[in-house]
Amino acid sequence: MRTQIMSRKISRKHLNEAGLETQKIQYFLYMTRYYIHEKMILDVAKAYQTIYDTYNKSKPELNLDPMGELKSVAFQNFILFLMVAPYTNEKVDLLNIAESLYTRELDSNELIAKFMRKFLSYELMPFNDREIEAQFAVYEPFKADLTEHAHTHMQDFLRQLIQHNIRVIERYYQRIRLPRLS
Repeated sequence: MRTQIMSRKISRKHLNEAGLETQKIQYFLYMTRYYIHEKMILDVAKAYQTIYDTYNKSKPELNLDPMGELKSVAFQNFILFLMVAPYTNEKVDLLNIAESLYTRELDSNELIAKFMRKFLSYELMPFNDREIEAQFAVYEPFKADLTEHAHTHMQDFLRQLIQHNIRVIERYYQRIRLPRLS
C-alpha cells in the first residue's frame, strides 16, 4: 500500500528527463515488485518495457548495465509477463508492437519468440504442459526463489495457451461440437 501511495507522488514525466535514468530504472523495479504482489500482470510487462527502453536509450557513458545482463532480463520479463497477462486488446497491441520494434531481440531468444509469434498467429499451439514448464523454468517470472507467485504465473501462462487454442478453434471450426473436439 505504501508503494502505491509513494508512486503517485513521483511524476513519471519528470523521470523522463536526462540524467535520471538510474532513478527511473529503480522506480520501475519497485513498481514491478508492487504489481507482481497485486497480480497486475499487464502493468508488470509495461514496467519492464519501460526499463528495457531506458537501457536502450541511455548513453553508454552512464554505464547503467556494463555486462548487458539486466537489459536482456528486462526484455525477457517484458515479453514473458506480456504472454502471462490475461487476453485483452491492449495485450494484443503490445504483442504486435513488440514483434515490430524488437525483432532483433526476439531473434536472440528463440523460445520466447516462438511462443510470442504463435500468440499473434491463428495456429494451434502444441500443448505439453510438463515440457513447457521445463523449458520456461529458467526464466525469472517462473522461478519461485526470485518471483512471488511464480507457480501462479506458470499456471496463468498455460491457461493462456489453452485459451489461445480455443480462440483458434472457435475461429476456424464453427460447427464443431465439444465431444468431437476432445
